[in-house]
Amino acid sequence: MPFRISVDTGGTFTDVVVSDDDGQLHIGKALSIPDRAFEAIASALTDIGEKLGLTLRDLLSRASELKYGTTRATNAIVEGKTARTAFFTTEGFPDILLMREGGKLDPFRQIPYPPPYVPRHLTFEIRERMDVEGTAFIPLDESSVLSAIEGAKTTGCQAVGVCLIWSTVNPSHELRIGELLDQHAPGILYTLSHQLNPIVREYRRASSTAIDASLKPMVQEFLATLQQDLAQAGFEGNLLISTSFGGSWRPSEMIDRPIYSVGSGPSMAPVAALAYGGAELSDQGAPGRICSYVTPVAPHSMSA
Repeated sequence: MPFRISVDTGGTFTDVVVSDDDGQLHIGKALSIPDRAFEAIASALTDIGEKLGLTLRDLLSRASELKYGTTRATNAIVEGKTARTAFFTTEGFPDILLMREGGKLDPFRQIPYPPPYVPRHLTFEIRERMDVEGTAFIPLDESSVLSAIEGAKTTGCQAVGVCLIWSTVNPSHELRIGELLDQHAPGILYTLSHQLNPIVREYRRASSTAIDASLKPMVQEFLATLQQDLAQAGFEGNLLISTSFGGSWRPSEMIDRPIYSVGSGPSMAPVAALAYGGAELSDQGAPGRICSYVTPVAPHSMSA
């Protein structure tokens, strides 16, 4: 399988680069099609295939991997086109997304904060409380969870972000809420904060959890459709999705934590600079460093 394919789908254009066994790069470009990403990819690959004397199916069937980056998640957040999302949190703490960092002003921030990512009327309080040592000071009241689930369903929510106080020390209550969501609302996707971003600061954990949950329905459908279209067109290689920290994940991993696709385009620039800089030094006979790149492990914290 001599070909490796890289694709970047932006809001306007889809850029495709095909690398062959000789290291030659073949570049194609097409207008992006929001509802079906593969159509633009196929168009660009067809143009490249014609220059190589190959059909689209021949080219894809001989590709060992396809690395895919997209601004879809980023654009969805900026344009307010994410899924309708509910926020489940510990009783008495419904304003985490409103108060942010304790209500303190940031002297270095020149623009005002946007409205809370999840509006107050889609925030549901769960009666429970873990203390700092991970002891259940107030046991989980499952009736309050079932009430919150019913509220999320009634208000048409497609996703739920769950962020409980001190779940980073003892996640048992968040895990049980996940089980109840699976049982009573199997069509609603959810994110548990201790699994996504296990840090102490509540606003950063809560906001990243809400953002991740809001992206899951769209990213799941988008990547599932892309995989299906590629398979039907003859692609049997590895599909890898660019991440926000410069590496790449398999689609199943990105569907599970789609927030890591946000900003994935700019994150690849330093990786490219490292590779091209190393190649330039080698060409000039500089003493040298070998530029190899290994996908890093996902960071254990993030700031939204």
